[in-house]
Amino acid sequence: MKKLNLAFLLTLVLALAMVGTGCKQRPKNMTPIPGSKPAVEGPGRAPFVTQGPATSPGQGATLPAGPSPQAVDVTPPAVGPEGQIEHAGLDQFEGRPANREVFRDFTVYFDYDRSEVKASERNKIESVATQIKNGPAGQDLLIEGHCDERGTEEYNRALGERRALAVREYLVNLGIAASRIRTISYGEDRPASAGHDEAAWSMNRRGEFVLLLPRE
Repeated sequence: MKKLNLAFLLTLVLALAMVGTGCKQRPKNMTPIPGSKPAVEGPGRAPFVTQGPATSPGQGATLPAGPSPQAVDVTPPAVGPEGQIEHAGLDQFEGRPANREVFRDFTVYFDYDRSEVKASERNKIESVATQIKNGPAGQDLLIEGHCDERGTEEYNRALGERRALAVREYLVNLGIAASRIRTISYGEDRPASAGHDEAAWSMNRRGEFVLLLPRE
């Protein structure tokens, strides 16, 4: 009888030991086995949802939009005074024969939305100044300012004028009398290229020279 009780007690102890082992918590942070069912999401834990192709961190973020290559300040700036440069009277230029070909290869090109004469364009103005100085008496210059199509009509008209005045000032500094130079701005109205890309726009941002001949 005692042997039976002892065997029963041993069996009971072994059974309790096995139950205790089976109730241990499962290890956390284990790599899930492929194909196994996902664990039920608990409170405060958001499910991982894939919407479309996976992206690396930051890849799906919206970057701040930089200045559009086509965006300009549409506020028409006031054309400032020319300093000491004297304006030539219109009556000196109207009705005179003009030659647009003699200085066609000396067209001055400008950067986008700028009116400063670039260093790479200065030799053209210097060549024109030399020819005017050495040319026949009575010849004068008309400088036309042009823009590309971006910006408002008013803004481009003012920008074209600033470009023409910048070329005029450069000529005056080279010794050409201000009274021999007239400027006019056509804004975007007379493009040299009809395209709508940078290749065309770079050709349209320009200042052109027109040689004015003596009245016959």
